[in-house]
Amino acid sequence: MQFARSLVCGAVAALVLMPPAAALQVAPTTPLADSTVVVAIRLTDGSELIGRVVAADDTALIVVTNAGLRVVVPRAAVGSWRAMRGHMAGGAYRLTDPNVSRLFFAPTGRNLQAGEGYFADYFLFFPFVAVGVHDRLTVAAGMSLFPGASSQLLYVAPKIGVAQGERLNFAVGGIYASLPEGEGNIGAGYAALTVGSEDAAATFLAGYPFADGEFTDAPGFVGGGEARLSARTKFLAEVWKLPGVDELPAVFGLRFFGERIAVDFGLVHVIGADTEGFPFFPWVDFVVNW
Repeated sequence: MQFARSLVCGAVAALVLMPPAAALQVAPTTPLADSTVVVAIRLTDGSELIGRVVAADDTALIVVTNAGLRVVVPRAAVGSWRAMRGHMAGGAYRLTDPNVSRLFFAPTGRNLQAGEGYFADYFLFFPFVAVGVHDRLTVAAGMSLFPGASSQLLYVAPKIGVAQGERLNFAVGGIYASLPEGEGNIGAGYAALTVGSEDAAATFLAGYPFADGEFTDAPGFVGGGEARLSARTKFLAEVWKLPGVDELPAVFGLRFFGERIAVDFGLVHVIGADTEGFPFFPWVDFVVNW
């Protein structure tokens, strides 16, 4: 109970101390010269050019594509453009995973940026939406879709970023869910620490679950990690230690992601449980980011 009170106090303090969000800026009609930023330029003929703008004047842009080609693009030929979520590494372009605020299910210490968000669906029956209200405040909400049920599980899950950096992120948050058929409520308050880069990181989470307002006497823990395997693929893993339970639920597998869409495929195994036959349960989810 003391942990829960401390968590709430810390969350309120973090919200009070948050700096105001930066004012919205109008994007220029053509990208600025910046050799560190990868942009997608939609030309007036409908084609798209992806690369870095290394020079610009009043009449044209000089773009170096990811393949190393140097292209002169007249400003009049630029229909629209957008900054890509990615970076150059080892001479190759790596798309940024837009889902770094979570592993398979467990939250990381990272937050969505203001205005970012995603729609996710686990096993088709558990859709939810997460939105970055502020660079340090992410709010998620969802429900179950059990066929034939007279009522559904509903939940909300806020997360506040206390320390946000390139290689160290710490957040506190909680989840509250009302169970179907008036069976009460469950949830948890937690703190999550993520250490490492977007390409390779470890996450450690500790929290106190509750049911009908009563917190457990002992905390629960989650350990997990992520490691990039290719430009658009990651390996993910997470292991749960629930209070009063000797068995350890674990899930591991792959994330395939593009600029806006991601799909996770994994296998769930309960370590320490006696099982017969195939000891894994398949995990699948998909996400649409914006």
